Formats: sequence, C-alpha cells, structure tokens
Amino acid sequence: MLPVIIGIIELAGYAATAYELYRTATNAYGEVKNYQDNIKKAKDEIKKIMQNLDKEITDKIDRQREKVLLTTLTSGDKQTNTTKSASGRPQVKSNLITAAIKQKIPFRPIISQICEKADHLPMIQLRKQKGKKLKDVIPKSKVDIVAKLLKMTAQELAGANVDEYIIIRLKQLAVNFMFEFMDELLKWRSPLKAEVCFGYDIKTKKYLAPQLASQTRIKRVGSELNPFWPMPYKGKGTIGADIIIPEYRGEALTLTNIFALVEIKFQNDRIDSEQFDNYEKLKDQCANLKHTSKITASEGFKLSLFRYPEDVAFKDDQNHKNSINQKVEVKNSEYG
Repeated sequence: MLPVIIGIIELAGYAATAYELYRTATNAYGEVKNYQDNIKKAKDEIKKIMQNLDKEITDKIDRQREKVLLTTLTSGDKQTNTTKSASGRPQVKSNLITAAIKQKIPFRPIISQICEKADHLPMIQLRKQKGKKLKDVIPKSKVDIVAKLLKMTAQELAGANVDEYIIIRLKQLAVNFMFEFMDELLKWRSPLKAEVCFGYDIKTKKYLAPQLASQTRIKRVGSELNPFWPMPYKGKGTIGADIIIPEYRGEALTLTNIFALVEIKFQNDRIDSEQFDNYEKLKDQCANLKHTSKITASEGFKLSLFRYPEDVAFKDDQNHKNSINQKVEVKNSEYG
C-alpha cells in the first residue's frame, strides 16, 4: 500500500480519536453550550498530530498515478460474504440496490472505522429515552441548538419523539464532521468528500455540479454547529451524497471528476429506491459528460451502498464475523 494511503488511514484514526475525546467531554444533550468550543479543540488537537505525519499526504499526486491508485484499491476491496451476496436489508431489493451493495470501492476500511466511531457515540445512548418527546428530554434553552444539529426546526423538534430516526441523524452528523476534519487537515484535498450537494435544473432536467468555496473545498452555508445544513442548493430535485470520492483530489469537484458515490445507511435507516434511482440518473449524466469531454470512462462513477455494520471492511478472523452478527442482532432486538 502506498505511503499516501497509509497516511490517510492513520489520519482517519486520529480524526476519529480526537472526535471521540471532544464529544466524550460534552454530551450533546446535556452540555450543548460547549459544543462549538469542543469542535475547535478537536480540530486543533488533530492539527498538532497532523504535523508529525508523512508530508506525502498533502503532496500533489500525478493525475494518472492517482487514477491507477483508486482503481487498484477498488480491485483489492475486501468485502464480507454479506456484502458480496448483498444479503440482509432491505428485504426487497431492486437490481440497482443489489449492485450498489456489491460494488467494490476504495477506502472501505476508513469508511468502516469512521462509521464504527459514530455508532458508539455516548449521545446515541438517547435510545434509553426512546418514546419520550425530545422537548421533555432537552432543556428549553438548548432546543434551538439541538434542532440545528438534527436538521430540524424548533417546531418540528418540539413534536418529535426520541426514536431511531433522531439517533440516525446524530450518527450521520458525526460521520460528516469526521470526514470534514480529514478534508480540512489535508488542505481540502481529501479523497473522501462528505455531504456533497447536487442541485437540479427543472427546465433542463439536469443535475448541477457541487458549489465550491475554493478549488477543492465544498461550499457550506450552514452554521459552525452544523455546517452541512441547510444545503447550498435548494429546491425540487436537489440531492445530497454522503461521500464523494473524486478521481483527482487536487482538482475541482465537477461532474466529470467523480470516481465513486457512497451512500451510508446505519441500522434501521430507510433504504429508498427513489434515492438510488436519482443517483443512477446523476451517474448517467456524468458518463455522458465524460464522453463529451473525451475523458476515457466506461461509467459516470461507481455507485455504492454502504450498510453499517453489514458492509464493513473484511477481516479474516472469526471474532470479527461474530462481532458483526452480534451488532445486527442486538440492534434488531432493541428496535424491532
């Protein structure tokens, strides 16, 4: 494995660890007022660690070499038998969703590690309050802040129950933050871009390229508390991808610079066929643009569905297999 990838995997561990430290010190529901300060502390801590990492992580990679690297990592993607056979949820699958589950992708170990960290956040222990109204669990003074965390209005939050839908949103937010940390520390040239928004032109029925704050940085229009919401594009047809892997991370993320789109679904999160139909339309549009631009490509990008914990990176030991099975069984018993 090339040094740059080793460095990025290491960085993922550091990012997750630092995130773990700051959020352990503050419960999103009990000490929300410290949330922003702790995010800053986490970033500062990772930056200190980052100084000791191999400088090659942020060095510019030759375009051809980078494409070969991504292709090599994709070919070597170690999947579990569950992923290879696309077994498990959803019980009824379209051919598109089945193919997305089986799709090989680069960086599965990193995605697995980040999802595992997000799945174990102490704030996820809200499941113990399941069935109660959020307004009865959260102090009135913190309703607005928590609403922003959950991409809800204060009115919506007031009537919401503590259920798996709320918990899934917190997990996804944690994943977004960790990947965004990585991107910032790699000078916005990370090979894993979180929460990428594609607008939609109703007149032309075409998707629009992501809005950028700089050449390689995704534009965010939310608050520091939750920079991912609201999304830069609004309106009917707008879609947001959990993770985009660019073909060339040193160049702007355009519709002709997408290697893979990865949609993450935690346990009990709804897997929507319409969502993947829209991704497929985006994929076809990207393929046509690549062809028009004379960019050699047999497809627009690789479309992947990553279910956690079913589709984590394969580890050749029985304990790991048992661990995955136990996670699925426990979660099903909790929410079934």
